[in-house]
Amino acid sequence: MRRFLTLVCLLCVAIPAGISISGCTRNPAGNFCNGLGYGLKDTDVASIFLSPQTTGISIAFGQTQQASAPSAKTCKGTQASVSTYTYGTTNNQLVDISPTGNMCAGTWNRNSGGGIPNYTICSFPNPLPSTQGLPYGTAYITASANSVTSNPVEIYVHPQVTSLTLAGPTSATLAGPPSCLSQGQLGQLDAQACYVGSNGTQQVLCAPPSITGAANPALACPAGVALGAIPDCTAALGTLLYNVGNSSIASINGETNQITAEQPGTTVITASIGQGASSAGYFSTCPPATIQVTLANGATSGTITQGVQQDLVTTVYDTNINPSTGLGNPITGLTLDYQSTDPIDITAASSGGIATNFPGVASVYAICQPQFCNPAPINVTGLNGTGLAISSNPVTITTPGTASDYVWFAAPGQSQYYVPVELLSGTVGASVRLPYVPNSMIMDRTGVNLYFGSSRELMYYSTFSNTLTKQDSSVPGVVLAVSPTNTQVLINDQARQLFYLYSIASGSSTTFGGMGASAAWTPDAKTLYVYDNANLNSPAGCTGTPLITGHSDTLYVYNLNSGWSTYPLPPSPLPAAALPSCTTPPNVAALPPLQTPAVIIPGVGAYLPGSPTVAHTWCPQTVPPSATNPTGILFYPPAPGGSVATQTDVLTATTDGKHILGAAFTGAGVTLSDIGITVPTVTSPAGPPTPATCPVSAAGALLPLPLTNTLNTVNVTGVTAAAVNQVVAAPNSNVAFVTYTPPINATGGAPLPYYLPGSGVVNYLPLTGAAVTAPLAGAFSPDNTYFFVSTAGDNLIHYISIPQNVTATPPTDSQQIAPGLPACIPVSAGGNDSGCVYTGNGTVVPTTAIAVKPRSTT
Repeated sequence: MRRFLTLVCLLCVAIPAGISISGCTRNPAGNFCNGLGYGLKDTDVASIFLSPQTTGISIAFGQTQQASAPSAKTCKGTQASVSTYTYGTTNNQLVDISPTGNMCAGTWNRNSGGGIPNYTICSFPNPLPSTQGLPYGTAYITASANSVTSNPVEIYVHPQVTSLTLAGPTSATLAGPPSCLSQGQLGQLDAQACYVGSNGTQQVLCAPPSITGAANPALACPAGVALGAIPDCTAALGTLLYNVGNSSIASINGETNQITAEQPGTTVITASIGQGASSAGYFSTCPPATIQVTLANGATSGTITQGVQQDLVTTVYDTNINPSTGLGNPITGLTLDYQSTDPIDITAASSGGIATNFPGVASVYAICQPQFCNPAPINVTGLNGTGLAISSNPVTITTPGTASDYVWFAAPGQSQYYVPVELLSGTVGASVRLPYVPNSMIMDRTGVNLYFGSSRELMYYSTFSNTLTKQDSSVPGVVLAVSPTNTQVLINDQARQLFYLYSIASGSSTTFGGMGASAAWTPDAKTLYVYDNANLNSPAGCTGTPLITGHSDTLYVYNLNSGWSTYPLPPSPLPAAALPSCTTPPNVAALPPLQTPAVIIPGVGAYLPGSPTVAHTWCPQTVPPSATNPTGILFYPPAPGGSVATQTDVLTATTDGKHILGAAFTGAGVTLSDIGITVPTVTSPAGPPTPATCPVSAAGALLPLPLTNTLNTVNVTGVTAAAVNQVVAAPNSNVAFVTYTPPINATGGAPLPYYLPGSGVVNYLPLTGAAVTAPLAGAFSPDNTYFFVSTAGDNLIHYISIPQNVTATPPTDSQQIAPGLPACIPVSAGGNDSGCVYTGNGTVVPTTAIAVKPRSTT
């Protein structure tokens, strides 16, 4: 009984324990991929992937390339651990591969002896592959581990590609291969490749069927075999990789090699295959054919009340013209320069918004200017119309009303002072003494600074406080022009015969060799014209130093995209009063100051004074390449029809874009020339006529922009002059005044000539005061209500009131003030004012430089 009870106790204890142990035992089938307890375990290598899985690899004969690292996965998709891979090839005479996965387009060395390690020398395939007579072939490589083999990767083996040439693109939305694609359109990139054949000459290795199947195949190299045997490059080389040079012009889908046109312009396309890359060609997004600018109501002229903001409506169509509509495809997102001929009063923002700050009149237009709009590499300027500037039509905006003004008066070379006047109070301000006698004074067109050049340094003053802002002795010389954006100043150092392009923000400058008499920027601040005349050198026979040398009959053009360029101008006479003497040193004031070149409105070019008067425009011209011009592109050439058989010493352009007004002293008297100008236009059914784009010949040669001129010459008989100083056109183009230098023996009572553009008649305004011998220099108030003119003889400033209708009511001399500019004393007369050229004996001198900007009357 005791034994029985002991057995029962043991069973009670043992049975639960046994049940518990049996329940915790693992199922061996759970470690296997099939869940059945046999086969591949879930930690084993189930698959191996070798990249690239679809595109393949391209290697030239004798080149090596490391295969990409394989990736091993388990059946669960997790990373599998592999210690060593074994690589295989389907043709080890074409593609040999080392134990570490380093591929050779040919065969590796093995057992070379001499201490040369294995797999370090890759020899060309022997024999070379031959596919329909061309030396290319393919093989496949794999990677294996743990009895698992990867996907095969195709290896394209071929001779070294010497060049890749773009073929196309073509677009399914266009009939045939277009020269450019419109914004948003797609094209398929393809290329043809050349190599050096067995005879040592270039021949085609592969090309797309569009080339080889054409009646006149456009082969980049001769075909070494029958055209039908030339494969597409995807068969001979694999997938090419394309890159775009300028991503703003186009974008490329790396998987499909489709290219999308983005913004107008031309960009280089680089193609690469194997271990080599080549500039394959160019891609163009179609440029604008027309840029149309209007007010909100569709008009191209109108009145906007002061203080009212208004946006211009800008519509751009490209060159892919639809014959049924006469219009191209619309373009959006362009980077345009909106420019105003009077940026102080009527401001044009970069978005096309117009701000009417003060009363005035301005022409506003938009320009697509490379390099920021429609760019192209400089060597292919003009390709498909890219790399060229395109202008809109001008819009004339009038802001009615009157405003007061700030006016500054100076006499460069004759006084070390300038005098400010505030018209609201009517009082003459205290004269401001400069550190040195200036040789020039120019206010920037935004009205922020007054810039004075001198033989010692650049000096500039704030127009708000009349205090010295900066002196910079690194840029001595004559200030010729200030950019409309007040970012750069052009200074000509006549002593060193250098142009300085001086940055206001940084105080740094770039230089270019040359001499200039006058200069003008286009309103978009992208192009600068500099005029020079050989007669401005010291007279022949002068001795001693320093003398003025280096002047020539030359036009200098600086463009932000194409840089500096020079062009000869016809020799032109200048009156004796405008010439230096033997004692005139470099970097002193020009007496009288020569007026700037006349920039055409809109800014497609400029007229230059001379005999004859000539025009240069922004449309480049194809010329024979030379050592000095390897691109064969002449930028800013003379315009056909732009030469006018009349002598002009000074020029100006009316803001309505219809007239170039010039005047000259011919020895017998003063002659005024009214040059009517017509810029070629394109008429569109959807908007106003716009300036024509740059012409191209049927053979693709770039042609200069032709101009049409009419000439009306009028004798200015009512004055006695020694030289003409200016022709000053009113902001609203309704009147122009002529200023001049009196002869030495001039008597008082000299009138102020004025001309109504297009009338053919010169009128004469009597000036108050019997002592006036000549009106020397003048400037309009921006609201067109006053013309401020300085006079010799009385050394006064005359306020000429301008009536609204000049044709019916003549201007009048309504007020006179005396700025009282103190005369400087030159070193030759015992003074110490370096740069002073005053030769008179008075204590004050007449004003020869005037700057005006508006001010609020409240």
